[in-house]
Amino acid sequence: MKLLTIFANDNIVYEHDRDKVLDERQIAFLDKMDGDMDRGIKIQGELITHPDTKQRATFVAMNLLKALKQENNAIIAASCTYLAQRLPALIEVRAKDQGDGLTIELVEEH
Repeated sequence: MKLLTIFANDNIVYEHDRDKVLDERQIAFLDKMDGDMDRGIKIQGELITHPDTKQRATFVAMNLLKALKQENNAIIAASCTYLAQRLPALIEVRAKDQGDGLTIELVEEH
């Protein structure tokens, strides 16, 4: 089993099975997420009108961390699935809460 591991302040807070097979409905939902982000996203107050893959992943990771705090399992599952599908080499999301904001590091396998 290949995992996508989510860290918050150096602690593992969630592990997602990257090998999970998606049904058509789930694939359509990921495409809808991309369509929504095509209209622009905000990362730390900055509007990005044409986000690239990395910016989209950062945005999704930020929403994932919020969902983990709120224990929103549907958003957690969708966010992890999006990250695993759209960034096949991604193995870790490392988030640090640094008082003045959240930093997100996306770690890919080499």
